[in-house]
Amino acid sequence: MTTDQLEPTTMTASPSNRADPANGIVTVVIPAYQGGEELAACIRSLLASTCTDLKILIVDNASNDGSIENVETLFPSIEVLRNPVNVGFGAACNRGIDVAIQRHATYALLINQDTTVSPKMIDELIAFADLTPQAAVVGPKTLSSQPMPNGLPRLLYAGAWRTSLPLWQRIPGIGLADSDQHQSPILVDYVWGHGMLLRVAALRTVGTFDPGFFMYYEDLDLCARMTEAGWQAWSLPDAMMWHNVDDGARASNSEAWRWKRKVESMLLFYQKRSSFPTALFLTCATIGREAISLARHRHARSLWHLFSAAIQLGLGGFTKASDRNAPRSKSGSH
Repeated sequence: MTTDQLEPTTMTASPSNRADPANGIVTVVIPAYQGGEELAACIRSLLASTCTDLKILIVDNASNDGSIENVETLFPSIEVLRNPVNVGFGAACNRGIDVAIQRHATYALLINQDTTVSPKMIDELIAFADLTPQAAVVGPKTLSSQPMPNGLPRLLYAGAWRTSLPLWQRIPGIGLADSDQHQSPILVDYVWGHGMLLRVAALRTVGTFDPGFFMYYEDLDLCARMTEAGWQAWSLPDAMMWHNVDDGARASNSEAWRWKRKVESMLLFYQKRSSFPTALFLTCATIGREAISLARHRHARSLWHLFSAAIQLGLGGFTKASDRNAPRSKSGSH
């Protein structure tokens, strides 16, 4: 797949394919964990949306910082589902997506707790998806909540593409000032889970997130499965959101713990698409490429945790992904 800008297929969505009006066209799913004040800010931005045909659903992963109680006080109409333990990002999203499927919503919109959205973002994503029947995943342009030193907006995401190492993504403009080069809808390989509109009809055929990914790469795995099944993933720069990557969920876990989860997910992603020896080779190659980047940017602490995670996990002792995780059913049910 190239980065050439393509015109989306235009087709008016059939009213018969639309959701039951009582349940909303789009169910917004917010997986939450130690969300703090940012979770409330995220909800406020959603409530300020020009899209009024939505339902907001929070799936909490056993937060104990009072953020969920605060949300229930401030927004009593918001629906909250509580997990008794932290089941991970993908599994929490699946619980909310399953509700969207059961209620016959047309779309499920995944939003991280540490994001805020522009008022028109949801309407713009839906309008594009309605006119592009093969679009199963549509992502907005994502800007950092921390601008450039000169005050210009800092770009985090306007499309991601796989390279010869599929998990080493090519992300044009990441970390740089936003520019006019990221303005047109474009076919991509990956849309990130912090903000992704999912077509429920596609989820019914392909399935939802693989819960074997506790954290990291579950979104890339789902995008890959969608495109392998003939659907499309798009980036829509006209739709915009802001993301704070230093949220409470990240701060509540050690860096060593996060790197361990990341390396685990690397291997699982590759195991699902190749033999175990090939998956092990690709994982080690991806770790090596990550290490080069960390060394170049002088992130010695992260480099240490990366290698420690690889050694502690004992990559050769992993079993195949097919043995470790039962596949998600096409209906999205557990």
